[in-house]
Amino acid sequence: MARFAVWVAAYGIALRWADVFTSGAPGILWFVFWVCVLVILAHYQRRLSRYVQRRVLWRVRRRLVVAYFFIAVVPVLLILLLVWLGAYIVSGQFGANLVTLRVEGHVDQVRELAQVAAHEAHLSAQPTAARQLDHLQTFFVSELRHHQEDYPGLEITLQSGGRARAFRIDGTPLASPVAIPEWIGKSNFAGIVLDQGEIMLRALDRSRTSAGDLTIILSQPISPELLDSVGAGVGPVGLMVRLRETSGSAPKDSASSNTLIVDMPRKPIEYGVKVQSKSIQPPAPMDLLDFAVLGASTLDPIVWGGTQKHDEPTAGVVYVTSRMLTLDRKFLATLGQLTRVYIWAFLTVATTLLVIEIIALVVGVQLTRSITATVDKLQTATEHVKVGDFSYRVAMPANDQLTALGESFDGMTASVERLLRESLEKTRLDGELEIAREVQSQLFPQSAPEVPGLRLHGVCKPARVVSGDYYDFLRLSDSRVGVVVGDISGKGISAALLMASIQSALHAQFFDGHAPGGLAEAVPLSSADVVGRLNRQLFDSTPEEKYATFFYAVYDGATRRLIYTNAGHPPPFYFHRGKIERLATGGTVVGLFKLAAYEQAVVQLEPGDMILAFTDGMTEPENSYEEEFGEDRLLEAAKRASTCPPEELVEEIYRAVSDWTGSPELQDDMTLVVARAVE
Repeated sequence: MARFAVWVAAYGIALRWADVFTSGAPGILWFVFWVCVLVILAHYQRRLSRYVQRRVLWRVRRRLVVAYFFIAVVPVLLILLLVWLGAYIVSGQFGANLVTLRVEGHVDQVRELAQVAAHEAHLSAQPTAARQLDHLQTFFVSELRHHQEDYPGLEITLQSGGRARAFRIDGTPLASPVAIPEWIGKSNFAGIVLDQGEIMLRALDRSRTSAGDLTIILSQPISPELLDSVGAGVGPVGLMVRLRETSGSAPKDSASSNTLIVDMPRKPIEYGVKVQSKSIQPPAPMDLLDFAVLGASTLDPIVWGGTQKHDEPTAGVVYVTSRMLTLDRKFLATLGQLTRVYIWAFLTVATTLLVIEIIALVVGVQLTRSITATVDKLQTATEHVKVGDFSYRVAMPANDQLTALGESFDGMTASVERLLRESLEKTRLDGELEIAREVQSQLFPQSAPEVPGLRLHGVCKPARVVSGDYYDFLRLSDSRVGVVVGDISGKGISAALLMASIQSALHAQFFDGHAPGGLAEAVPLSSADVVGRLNRQLFDSTPEEKYATFFYAVYDGATRRLIYTNAGHPPPFYFHRGKIERLATGGTVVGLFKLAAYEQAVVQLEPGDMILAFTDGMTEPENSYEEEFGEDRLLEAAKRASTCPPEELVEEIYRAVSDWTGSPELQDDMTLVVARAVE
């Protein structure tokens, strides 16, 4: 675009040379040039506006300053300008109208003078027209010599009995008397007239006397002395008269300091200064706000001549130069005592406006500082947050909604910082829980031991990372195995720790020094004794509120007998010859009562028999209607898959529970242990 602008500039210079040194470049070439200029201006205007918006007005403070300037400052300046312009126009026009009224007052004086002269003619009662004219001339020259200053340059025309006489008030004869136009007829007249290009004050009075009909015509030209009179106390006055009218613009040689060209709707009018005040100077300024004003008004003179009466509003313009306060005082002087009321009202409104503007300025400055300070601090804070420094604080007192935003930002960063710490802590805990899960997984049997006549299978699904349920297979000898199922109160880490404590305590039962020959000879205790000892160990090593349900059984493959003790655990199902029994013999939960007594029972397993041990996490899950799965549904699911291998049986029961809850998330730890008697 810059290169294009250079080429367009060169193109414009070439066109200009063509206009200077030839007959002129074709208009279409100039049209193309200006179109290109407009395109360039539009482009750079857009770039300038984007630069101003992105660079100059990027900061909120600058935008607010610009906004306040256009919202508050510019309107006030425009109001003051309008008030000053209105006062200038009103004051100037008041001065011009005052001068015009004084000129019209001189017209009335000239008319009264004509009437006085006519009255003098009646009183003198001259017998002939010649003597009457002589008497009136003497009256004007001698009797009014002391009033010549009131009528400077007054011209008198007297007509009586076919005779006419014309002279000035000082007695100087005139070349010709004033002719009476036809449109006046037989009536009298007083007004401002335009006669042979001259504007003057004129009065005509007709009366009948003893010497015949008498006509008195008084004409007072607008002279510097007259303008001094009408401008007294106001300022210098001037009269501009129409020089000529042109069909086009005024010629160049007519322009000067004493001419004025006014563009009318159809044709311009050229004015020239005809008369100016001689001795009056503009009033001295009263203060710095006492501006000079200029007012103008048309005299609307009547054309003296012709058969039809018509006026020429544009023939003469009277103008006055004065001071604003001088004219205001003259204007208010007409109100008398009421002037004080208007002045006090004006001062009250002006003072109120000034106070309001000062308050608005103070409020605007405070609001701007509040907004910009908040935005600046928030921007700085976001830069710190961007690099991960959530410890930075805005630290602004919440005095208003804007500063409260800074307080909210501090609260947000504090919350984010806390959440980050919690997230890091959670990550650390998750890592530790994963380690705990791996450790706990080693506590569960890695595989089921093989003993004659019995197939074992167990699964534990924790509701959380670690489980509070416990199952174990203890290989006591080649033909004997211990089966353990437990459910620790609570969930999570505490339950998992208690589960590990039970596992270690249980294993310690078989390595207490009673059997130096090894694990195969380390079963001197019955199942009831083992559970009782475990109860005492847990009671002494755990809090009072901690306990566990426990099922412990020992299977002997040589005799196919199962000896068991149930310590408060949900009784396992015993499927025997098409019947279902519950293995409930035992006692209360372990770890709750120190001196609890436990019993044991014996069942004889036959091929096809099956024992299904479970925790309450298999029966207590609820569906969307808050209905528990229950032992009946667990039993039905076990019956449906009773002929399947233990692995498939366990999966079928877990699937039935999951379908019942409708959610993959477990509500509690779920443990199943299946022991099936085989050939």
